[in-house]
Amino acid sequence: MADQPQGRPPQNSYAQAPGGWDQNAQRESPIARRPAGWRPPRDPAQAALEATIVGSLNVADDEPTRLGQSLDTAGTVERAAAPKGAAAPAAQQRPPSEPPRAESAVRAGYVQVVATVVDPPPGTHNLPFIKDADSPVAASYRVLRHRLREANNPSTIAVTSPGRSEGKTTCAINLAMALAEHGREKVLLVEANLRFPHLAAALGFTAPSCFGRQMAAHLKSPLSPWEVVAAFFHNLHVLAVDPSSVGQWRMSAPGLKLAMDQLQASGYKHIIVDCPSALGSADVNVIEDTTDGVLLTARPGKTTAESLRKTERHLAPANILGVVLT
Repeated sequence: MADQPQGRPPQNSYAQAPGGWDQNAQRESPIARRPAGWRPPRDPAQAALEATIVGSLNVADDEPTRLGQSLDTAGTVERAAAPKGAAAPAAQQRPPSEPPRAESAVRAGYVQVVATVVDPPPGTHNLPFIKDADSPVAASYRVLRHRLREANNPSTIAVTSPGRSEGKTTCAINLAMALAEHGREKVLLVEANLRFPHLAAALGFTAPSCFGRQMAAHLKSPLSPWEVVAAFFHNLHVLAVDPSSVGQWRMSAPGLKLAMDQLQASGYKHIIVDCPSALGSADVNVIEDTTDGVLLTARPGKTTAESLRKTERHLAPANILGVVLT
């Protein structure tokens, strides 16, 4: 019998012979019987998915991509971090020359900060967390933050009202800032009002990349980065609609679902969605399906109790989190 490695007991080899089992017979490995160049069969569904992803990226089959690799979270590109103590994603453990799993990249997506806003806009825009953090208005939104955490702490919240000019955008901005002010959690503010966008103007910047355009683009190229603006807090990002694009984009249920799925997987603890008016269109019905709950706003002297009841019936069976007076 051949010499055995030191420190290990002799290992017997068995093979079936005509007279029974022969201990000293050599066993042929199944791998040795495979012809040269043999490869395991590929799953047709997996092959089709990989072809689709490669086509959307417009790269060769053997060209590595940056998706799934460790991205610089301190720079302009951010990606969801693995939970503390958890193993790194499989794509990050592969050699740099090997492309990641395409289906995982589509599910997670990644975010790129393309601009930063540090100065508040001139005028009367109500930004108490920037202009007067100790004001009663800022304190009231901190109370709202506390109340929401007591109400099962929803991570995605749609903010709407029965009609126009009833404080939706103001509430969405200040709630997002209240959630982000401690700097511990990543917060995303999304403008889903494609008909009457006002978020970028309220924060004092011009949208460098329209959210409506990005939704449409991601349906064709789901591996594209989401381009956001960092506004006032390093951990508060904004996806706004370009007012010059009004009429070009419509609310798309598949596009919004893909956006919310990818953005949630990108490490945001809270996503606040600034919605259009609830009455008069079905846009908010589409939006509410992608969120944990709906927050209604009302303006004294303008919003009526009947319009609030009508909005509640219109959005049923939505999870109405409450009503905020603005």
